[in-house]
Amino acid sequence: MKKFLIFDAYGTLVELDDFYARLQRGFADAGVLLPLELVQHAARKEMRYYISQTVFARTENDWISLKTECAEVLSNAIREEENSFHLSAAGVLRILEDALVFRVFPEVISALESFQKQGFKMGVLSNWDFSLHRIFQSLRLTEYFSFILPSSQVGVQKPDIRFFNRALELAQQEYSGLQSGDCYYVGDHYDGDVIGARNAGMIPIWLVRNERDLASGNLTDDAGVLCIRDLNQLKELIV
Repeated sequence: MKKFLIFDAYGTLVELDDFYARLQRGFADAGVLLPLELVQHAARKEMRYYISQTVFARTENDWISLKTECAEVLSNAIREEENSFHLSAAGVLRILEDALVFRVFPEVISALESFQKQGFKMGVLSNWDFSLHRIFQSLRLTEYFSFILPSSQVGVQKPDIRFFNRALELAQQEYSGLQSGDCYYVGDHYDGDVIGARNAGMIPIWLVRNERDLASGNLTDDAGVLCIRDLNQLKELIV
């Protein structure tokens, strides 16, 4: 039976490129000097809010509205610690947008090319907004995947089993008769990725990179899950 590989996006394939430092520089350019620790604290609040709302950002207008809300969350979090913070909502939004630069993890392209050469079909399932397809196109990742499925497209988020079932349906368009147990799901978030995939009957593989940000979720003990440090180790598991 054929096997199908499904990947999470953020923290697994891509990450923000120096997000906190970009924010700090953006504020400094606008005349506001903030300690990096404060920027990180505020940005993590913004990221948590963003993640909770991605499922609702289904259109371009929804996505623009969500970014505006995230900029407000970021501003309020800074003001909690820095009463003199004075930048306008529009100014903070511009700084936030400029800081949202994504990059691919170093080993990802070579690993995906290797899987592709071995004949594996692949997909992406991620808690993300309307912009996921655009981001993957800009990073030249689209060509490796049979489908790219953000939560905003389905209306539910991981670990909801309906989200995983929709990915299975798309995978079955490639391989008729494919079952959930024929799918590996690779992600860096234990609650969303490992638990979600396991409940859906897929084989979870937990990616715990050496450098993890808060948005990647907390570590936990689970001897029953396959754990890797990067996608090169995944190649050893599925060959």
